[in-house]
Amino acid sequence: MHTSRRTFIGSSITMLAAASLGAAQQETQVPLPKPMPPFPNPQGQEPLELPPVPKPNRAVLKANRETIAKDVTRMADLVEQLQKALDANSTTEVLSLDVLRKSEEIEKLARQVRELVKA
Repeated sequence: MHTSRRTFIGSSITMLAAASLGAAQQETQVPLPKPMPPFPNPQGQEPLELPPVPKPNRAVLKANRETIAKDVTRMADLVEQLQKALDANSTTEVLSLDVLRKSEEIEKLARQVRELVKA
C-alpha cells in the first residue's frame, strides 16, 4: 500500500511540474500601450506655458538657515542634558519630570526644523 501511495504522489508531482512548465512556456507577452501624443490645444495654437515658479526670497532662506542652525544646536544641548539625566538616575520604574520635559522640547524642536527644511 505504501508503494502505491509513493508512486501516486511521485507521478502527481511530476505531472504538476510538467503542466506548470508547459503553461509557463505558453504565456504570451502582453504588448504595452502606445504612448499618448501631446494634448492638442483646442484652438490650434501653440502649447500653453505654465507660469514660472517664483524663486524663494534669499532673506527668508537665510533666516530659515539661521533658525535651523540655532534649533539644531539647542537640540544637541538638550540631548546631552537628557543623556546625563538618564545616566544619573535609575529610570527602571519612574521617569523624572525633567526628563519628560526635555524629551518633549526635543520633539518640538525636531518638528520645527522639519517644517523649516520643507519650506
